[in-house]
Amino acid sequence: MKKVPLLFLLFLTACSQPVLDEMEVRNDFAPKNRIGMRAKAAYPQNYVTPRSLTEFSSRLASEGRDLSQHGVYIESFETGEPIAMMNEDVLFNPASVMKLATTLAALERLGPNRAFHTDFLGTGEISPVSGELSGDLVLFAGRDPAFSISDTKRVGEALRSLGIRQVAGSLVVIGDFSCNFKPRTDESIEIFLKNVGVGFRGPVKFEPEGSPRGRLLVTVESDSLLHIVQYLNAHSVNSIADLLAAHIGGTQSVKRILVETAGLAPEDVRISRASGLEVNRLSPRDTVKVLRALFGRLKRYDLDPQAVMAIAGVDAGTLARRFTEREFAGSVIAKTGTLYTTDTGVAALAGVIHTRDKGDLLFAIYDSAQYRRIQYLRNAQDDFLKALMNECGGPAPSREHSMTHNFDKLQSNVTISE
Repeated sequence: MKKVPLLFLLFLTACSQPVLDEMEVRNDFAPKNRIGMRAKAAYPQNYVTPRSLTEFSSRLASEGRDLSQHGVYIESFETGEPIAMMNEDVLFNPASVMKLATTLAALERLGPNRAFHTDFLGTGEISPVSGELSGDLVLFAGRDPAFSISDTKRVGEALRSLGIRQVAGSLVVIGDFSCNFKPRTDESIEIFLKNVGVGFRGPVKFEPEGSPRGRLLVTVESDSLLHIVQYLNAHSVNSIADLLAAHIGGTQSVKRILVETAGLAPEDVRISRASGLEVNRLSPRDTVKVLRALFGRLKRYDLDPQAVMAIAGVDAGTLARRFTEREFAGSVIAKTGTLYTTDTGVAALAGVIHTRDKGDLLFAIYDSAQYRRIQYLRNAQDDFLKALMNECGGPAPSREHSMTHNFDKLQSNVTISE
């Protein structure tokens, strides 16, 4: 037999690896944490692959998809018994499912009743004749992740009620400020200036850090953290997740909390962005551990999973058009995840499903798109979970809405200082 040159073999090996995001190739985790490269753990002796999972994997294979790029882990919430497993310990990109980890970390560090404050202060006097503030208007940002255009307009109304229609100086912005879910302070300030209804003679001044100065005029207090994370997960708002992580020390703090509270191994977690953007890593099994830790934290406050996630087919948000059939609507409470280019594209879904015979099941499904249609994978995920619920005696839906049913809005309070 003719020997094949070593360099040619190395070339073939390199070409057989999955396509990776450029950022991943350049980090210290490669190649150990590439998708599909972790060893498989031994299954429990009594584990039997459910028919629905066999059909799901066959469906993917019939489309010519690489099954190593798809992961599933489902277990009983009550007993921890594995129900369905496929590449359950492989590290995948969870996309926006990472927001559940951020939710856990924020609740752990800040508590569900935490609110965020944005203060507006004046450094000069208000002329009752001209309606002009002689100095600057200082916006002391409290990193409120939910500050909105509505808040901006109400601030303008409050300032005008104090007699301020014009500012002789500048708008001075201290700290990171987000408005209308814009992650950048400069973009957010543009929105603020267009909607506040107060004029400024001087240019905007930005101060990354500093203390508030001047006389307090108006304060905006956000909705509670609990309501904010519910909205975050229902609508998958990236800026909310990243700002919440900033409040607790960044992505490394989120990771540390996952290790401490969910029992994850540090080497099995990678968080580039708390929102799930860019390159992150979790396995399906570890994702279920995060869910279990999150629900345990909620139980301390006498709260259910729908307190922080949307009910599929019932609530507004990314799950509004999934599981909408009468028998299934209300049977899935979950978080979606989608990336269109990173790691060849990702469709992810994780949460809890209600079944008649097996009770509540915690689940995580990660599918790499391999540069193909995301919608196909969403449909396949839904069909798989519906079939699994039927195998478990059928769905047991809840007909109640979660908190997003309250006009699907976050509430805030605007206070005028006396």
